[in-house]
Amino acid sequence: MDAATLEQWYALYGYAVHRRCVRLLQSEAEADDALHEVFLRAWRYAHTLQGQEPLPWLYRIADRHCLDLLRRRARQVPSEDVKGSLPEETAAPDPSEQLHLFGQVLAACKERVRDTAVLYYLDECTQDEVAESLGCSRKTVKERLAEFKAVATRLLTGSKARRGTG
Repeated sequence: MDAATLEQWYALYGYAVHRRCVRLLQSEAEADDALHEVFLRAWRYAHTLQGQEPLPWLYRIADRHCLDLLRRRARQVPSEDVKGSLPEETAAPDPSEQLHLFGQVLAACKERVRDTAVLYYLDECTQDEVAESLGCSRKTVKERLAEFKAVATRLLTGSKARRGTG
């Protein structure tokens, strides 16, 4: 890949990739750093693109990088502190809190489940679109989404039980 192509991609897709990083990381500063890392990796691994559309490929790079950051963040915070930060009330959290919780659940999931959940919940793809994108069956997508929900339920109900609520 030449520098002109990378600059063109940055101009065309940089904003979309940055917004995705913000949604996953819940931090403008971390998203700024993530954006630069995504395009550095795109430069480094451009040979792997092979006929794919650039934006979904850039999104996959961003997803993996942001989820790695979330996993590191989860390891740095003791699990009781993370679970204690989940809301006690049963009312639906505000959208930014929902994304924060989504990030915590993603960090606790296996990579295949994370990829499925990001496409379905964050990108709002249909189950058929997710299956096509990941090269698996719709049944597999349903199973992975069920696993994502089970992890979410375990994290949320586990923290409520420890606090004596719920």
